[in-house]
Amino acid sequence: MAFELQAIRTVTKNFGDRISNQEFGARTPEGMIQRAVWTFPFNRLPAPGASNHEQVIPAGSSIIRAIFRVITPFTSTSTATDLDIGLQTKAAVEIDDNGLLTAAQLTQTVIAVDGRLTVGTGALVNNTIGALPGELVVTPTTDDLTAGVGQVIVEYFTPAALPA
Repeated sequence: MAFELQAIRTVTKNFGDRISNQEFGARTPEGMIQRAVWTFPFNRLPAPGASNHEQVIPAGSSIIRAIFRVITPFTSTSTATDLDIGLQTKAAVEIDDNGLLTAAQLTQTVIAVDGRLTVGTGALVNNTIGALPGELVVTPTTDDLTAGVGQVIVEYFTPAALPA
């Protein structure tokens, strides 16, 4: 970006796109904030390392926000099936199994409401995931889900994200 300062009136003229070091405010450079989305049915809950196709959140990333969306209401054979959502390594080593959304947030009552959005308040939200890359893990407190489709959206800063 180039700009010209007119000394007479102290007016700045901007030429071209206003992408800078953000000292003066600017558009966020592409790639600074990433978004990962997982959509899954009740019988194929995300788990780390099942294949080499899993979305990975890089080591050192900082989680900005985690959202759970009910696409099709979840049902189960009991009255105590809640969901924990967090991150593990590819080798299924826990980073934090409920670090994005907790069972207290995703109770059976909550996950049974069509279109419901729940914003996560787990320990990884507004924090770094640490020194290991993470893959999503969704764990029911009771393994008896019979229907439902959910979506998890995670927004995060990549490690040491700096303005362009």
